[in-house]
Amino acid sequence: MIKTEEPKLPEQLTESETLEEAVRQAQEEERDVKGYRFRNAAQNGTAACGADILGCFFENCRLAESGFGGLYFADAVFSGCDLSNADFSRCLLRRVRFENCRMLGVNFSESSFESVAMEKCICTYGNLSSAKMKGCRFEESDFSNASFQLCAFKSAGFQKCDLTRSEFLHAPLKGIDFTTCEIAGILLSGPELRGAVVTAEQACGLSRYLGLIVR
Repeated sequence: MIKTEEPKLPEQLTESETLEEAVRQAQEEERDVKGYRFRNAAQNGTAACGADILGCFFENCRLAESGFGGLYFADAVFSGCDLSNADFSRCLLRRVRFENCRMLGVNFSESSFESVAMEKCICTYGNLSSAKMKGCRFEESDFSNASFQLCAFKSAGFQKCDLTRSEFLHAPLKGIDFTTCEIAGILLSGPELRGAVVTAEQACGLSRYLGLIVR
């Protein structure tokens, strides 16, 4: 299994329930949002533009439909958060962990992932198209109907994930191990499968992409 670098959080974090206020202050002072612990923040639709987020812990926060597009996230943890339909497009995420998060329809398109982990998350209908992933692991998470189209995987791994009807068109899968995952109805054109690791049963299901007739 792929090993990721753990987020390097400060020993002491500043407690806050208001992400919007922390972002506003950071913008006014022309600094990053750094070293905060956000607990139980209920701020769906937050717009966090213009302030990178470093060394922060988000716990049980409701940030659905929030806008984080184009930001830099480093050494951050999202635990038990609702990030459904949040926009993380064109972000750089480095040493970030998502655990037990609800992320339906989340948008990570064109983002770069470095040492990012997603554990026990619900990411159905997520958009990860054209993302670049290096040293990332996805465990026990639901990515059914998600899009990984045009993704560039470099040392990334899936463990016990639901990838039913997910899309991997034009995303080379060499070295990706799907043996513990559910991949029924996965969508691709065929060449992406070169070098992927699957079970014999999964190979039968994928044979149609290779022009094979299995009897």
